[in-house]
Amino acid sequence: MPPDDLFDGSTLQLARPQTPAPTISAAPPRDRAIRMREMLDDITTCDDPVEQQRRRKSVIVEYLPVARSIAGRYAGRGIERADLDQLAFLGLVKAVRRWLPGRSEDFLQFAVPTIVGEIKRYFRDHSWLVRPPRRIQELRAAINEAEQTHWQRHGARPTDTELAELTGVSAAEVSDARAATLVCRPPSLDEEHGAGWAMAQGCGECDAELDRVEDRIAVHRLLATLTDRERQVIEMRFGNGWSQSRIGAEIGVSQMQVSRWLRTIATKLRDNWEV
Repeated sequence: MPPDDLFDGSTLQLARPQTPAPTISAAPPRDRAIRMREMLDDITTCDDPVEQQRRRKSVIVEYLPVARSIAGRYAGRGIERADLDQLAFLGLVKAVRRWLPGRSEDFLQFAVPTIVGEIKRYFRDHSWLVRPPRRIQELRAAINEAEQTHWQRHGARPTDTELAELTGVSAAEVSDARAATLVCRPPSLDEEHGAGWAMAQGCGECDAELDRVEDRIAVHRLLATLTDRERQVIEMRFGNGWSQSRIGAEIGVSQMQVSRWLRTIATKLRDNWEV
């Protein structure tokens, strides 16, 4: 089979067909299914690669709305809607490529599971922030299916013990699979409602000193440029709040000498700040 250019591999965008596809008029779903199946069956007997491509593109264009509708079912689960559409389109292309005559009466019976599988595979492989082992992922899918079956039969949500019996695993493994669901989209600490917000309120608060970190670093760097006597004078004057007279008496110099030291220190700090 010749290479298929239905998709641009770098962007997953549908490529425009170079040969105009035939116009397909609106028709009842049954008539459309028959025409599309006949077109797909003819592809396998067609020897012209260009005609094969044209027919494939015609089928894809016809069923693009169906692919978009399937993608819409998975919106709001952490993946952008445009990406979901592209995954659905990719599944549709794969279904057209893999079609064989006699596989199904209606192409959609084969295409829909292929499209859904492409989307679910992406969720399984790429939507986890912390990816659990494959065994846990597969067990999680089996648990979801068992829950749906139990609910339809009994009208109630099954317990972990009942799920363990339905899936053939232990209750502890069911609990692990449920916990793995939380790492797919964990609650945000910034969210104003929910578990994340409640945990943030109980475990943390704004640090009032955080904004002063840079100031403290700058002061520490500047003080390192002073002598021991100058740092002592700074500590007495601004750390202890002593007057110049008291500093002079403590050191054994006059108040005037202390004043000159302070002016000299201020000049030195200013010069070093500007460096």
